[in-house]
Parts: sequence; C-alpha cells; structure tokens
Amino acid sequence: MAKPYKESGVWSFRLRIKGDDIYRTGFATEALARREADNLRHALKNTGKPAHKGPWKTSLGEALIDYGREHLPRLKGGEQEAVRINRYLRLAGFPILKLFSVEDEAQITEKSVVYWRVELEGARGPRKIPQGLSAHRQKQAQTTQRSDALRKRLAGTPVADISSHDIQTLIDNAGSEGKGASTIRLEHALLRHFFNYALHTWKWPLVGGNPALNRELPDLDNARDRVLSNREWKLISAALEQTRSPYVSNVLALLLESAMRCSEALVRVRWQDFNEETCLLMLRKAKAGWRQVPLNPGAMQVMSQLREHALSLGPVQPAMPVFRLTYEALRAAWNRVCERAGVEGVNLHDLRHTSATRFALELHGNMPVLKIITGHKTDSQLMRYINIKPEDVSRLLHGRPLNHDDAPAGLHVIRAEVVRPLPGAPSLQPQNLPANVVAFVRRGAGP
Repeated sequence: MAKPYKESGVWSFRLRIKGDDIYRTGFATEALARREADNLRHALKNTGKPAHKGPWKTSLGEALIDYGREHLPRLKGGEQEAVRINRYLRLAGFPILKLFSVEDEAQITEKSVVYWRVELEGARGPRKIPQGLSAHRQKQAQTTQRSDALRKRLAGTPVADISSHDIQTLIDNAGSEGKGASTIRLEHALLRHFFNYALHTWKWPLVGGNPALNRELPDLDNARDRVLSNREWKLISAALEQTRSPYVSNVLALLLESAMRCSEALVRVRWQDFNEETCLLMLRKAKAGWRQVPLNPGAMQVMSQLREHALSLGPVQPAMPVFRLTYEALRAAWNRVCERAGVEGVNLHDLRHTSATRFALELHGNMPVLKIITGHKTDSQLMRYINIKPEDVSRLLHGRPLNHDDAPAGLHVIRAEVVRPLPGAPSLQPQNLPANVVAFVRRGAGP
C-alpha cells in the first residue's frame, strides 16, 4: 500500500492498480489523502479496468469527444447537444464534432436507433459568423467571458479532478451573465449525462460520484403565452413585401398553418415526404419522434405553390429539400420583418403557439386531434402551447363576437362561433396571405 507523503505543504499519494498510474495531491492532512487512496483502490478493484485512458489521464475535452462519438449517433437531439459540447472543445482548441444526418430510409424509421454520423473537424480558428448575427455574437462573447474562461479550464482538466464546486461555479457564472434558466439547465444536463455515462458505461471510478448531481439550478419559468393576432399578422404580411427571399414568406405561412417547429419545416421536409393526395407531410426525425403532419388547406396552398416553383427550375428530385433556407437566415429575416411591422415581443417559436391556440379554438379543444397536429405526446405538453385568453372565453360564453382583429392569426370569426372555411377552400384568403406567397410562382422568384 502506497503511503501518503508531504510535498510543498500538502499531502499527496501515488497508486498503481491494474496498469493505471494514479497521482493525487492537494490534501490538507495525511488522513484525507489516505482515505482518498483507499476509496480509489476499492473503486478500481470493484469496477474493473476503465474504458479508454481512465478519468486521471483524460481531460474533459478529450472525454467529451469520445462521448460524442459514442452517444450522439443514437440521440435525436444530437445536433443541439453537439453545439453545447463544441463550445468546450473550441475554447480549449480541440477538434469539434461534426454531425451528418443518416439519410438511409431503412435507418430513419419510427424505431430508428441511428440518427447521425459523427466525425471530427480540426480546429480552424475563429468561427464564421452568419450575416446579420455579428453584433449579437460579439455582445454574447463579451457577456460570457467568465463562464467561457471556466469552460476552457475545465476542458483541459482531468475528469477525475472536476469537482461539484466547479460545476456549481459554472452554473452561477452563467446565471450572473444573464443566461436563461433553460439554457443553463440544458448545459447542466449535458454534464450530468456525461458523468453518468462515464460512471456506468465506461466504468470510471469517480470517487465522489457524479459531480453534476444535486446542484442548485435557477427556477425554470420559460412558459410563453404570446399569440400573434390577425391584426399583427396583417402588419407582418405587409412588411414581408420587402424580403428578398420568397422562402421566408412561405416558411412563415407554413409554420402558421401547420403548427410545426421551425427545425421541422426547414431541415426535415423534403419533397419525398409530401403526399399531395392525402394532404400529409411525413417528418422522419421530428423532436418527438417519427410522425405525419396533417396539412390544412392553407398549408396545402403553400406547398402547391412551392412545388410549382420548384418544377419551373427543373426536375424535382425526391430527396431535394423544400426550403433552401437556414435557421439563422430565417431568424434574422423574422427580426427585421417584425421591426418594420412594429410588432414587438414575438419570436419565431410563437408561431407554433399561435397555430396551436387557433386550432384549439377551431376544434373546440379536441385533445387527441390536436396532439396529432402538433406532435405532442401528452396533454400537459400540448397545453403549454394553447394560450386562450380568459376574456376571449368570456365573450364566447356570453355570445359576444370574438373580435376578428384580436383573434389568433389565421382565425375566421362569425358571431360567437369559431369556424373554418368549407373543406377544399383555402384557410387564408389570398388577400390575407403574405403577398410574396401569393405571387411566388407568378413572378418566378428564385432562391
């Protein structure tokens, strides 16, 4: 048994167990060093040889690369998780994770187990900032200096040396820098899942257990109830006249008419997934799993015009994406449009709230049908997106008209009833749709 020894005013010890050389230092007393050595010896003998190089010889950055390669291919939200991992890797100069969608239809099914192919991309210096986001990214970098400095240090620290205090300090710094509770919790979840993976899959003997467990986190209060009104949508439609890309108008109209997520419409939708006969759109890798989206007449109008435009440019291949637009470009365009329209306090995801609320009114709260439209698995998840106002319900109960201008965007109101046009008729009349959508094919606009 290796005996603890004193060096530079602190106690240290060295162990060699099953080929692993372990050195630990910084203990205030000989008893603390001896206790840590006993715990490590017991853990190693009971768990067997750890995978890879073990927690003493592997920095957090190196471990996150191995974790990403092994775990992310089976994770539906692998893209978002890779973004969080890559933040640590970039700061410390490590290669970053690059994810590629698995396009083989045999693997993209309801019971798919592989979603991504993960590769490494060497560090290439500063990131290229998309047009329109430079000011935002510069401001972001200025406000996250302390937490980024800690992330950089942790990425170069052996996993075994990362403490609960390190994780809590990172959480506290992110909170003081103004990060939202949801953002902080997602990063904390990444670290918690990683340490669990290291403990249970790699059999790494972390003596103190998972250092990310039982941390003090900010309360999550990210529920939104912002719903666009018909009046606001009319203003936005007019402002969309000045957008250069016709895809912006079309994707916004489709989001409003289908209640899809932005990522589902922009990234997932290909022409092979659109069935014009059944009015269904197949999402092979949606957030909540494989599903089919029923398209109402308004959404069908948008899809039909997009198909006509695509055909005017040449043959339409089944695997071609419907929208040639990135999320960053759409968000930047949306912000400019809302500013021109004078519509405040609304983000892209609020279109999903607006659409879900409108459908709830139209379908008189038919939850099974609503869940098929939105793709939610539970009533509680769906109810976060249905934001009916008490004053609107009061009007309906007393037979007073629900004001058309104040109703959720796209909703047609007759007296006290909430109705849609007859089947087969467009849900939004051409004069209410963004003009770029109506004239999309007629003017032969390109991407």
